[in-house]
Amino acid sequence: MNAEGWLELCVRAFDNACNTQPTFVRSTWNWDLHVTSSAHRVKIYSVNTSYKATADRLRQIEENGDSLEPITRPLMFRIESDEHYEQIVKKHRREPED
Repeated sequence: MNAEGWLELCVRAFDNACNTQPTFVRSTWNWDLHVTSSAHRVKIYSVNTSYKATADRLRQIEENGDSLEPITRPLMFRIESDEHYEQIVKKHRREPED
């Protein structure tokens, strides 16, 4: 698989008669106000190191002694130098020039 980013896995059970769990909770609702078991969904974050930008970022994280986990935590180091930032700001000005 070449995917990168957030993915959702759907896990469904089957019995020997090929009966299966419904995919969504909505289709399992019954009038006794109970919800029967529907397919289980799990969100994962896929990191694909075959992408150059991803491989470079992981190398940078490792060089700084940081960890990728948890994925939602902000990194504690700068990802670009002040000089590089200034070059980009000069190249792509936000304010109109007089």
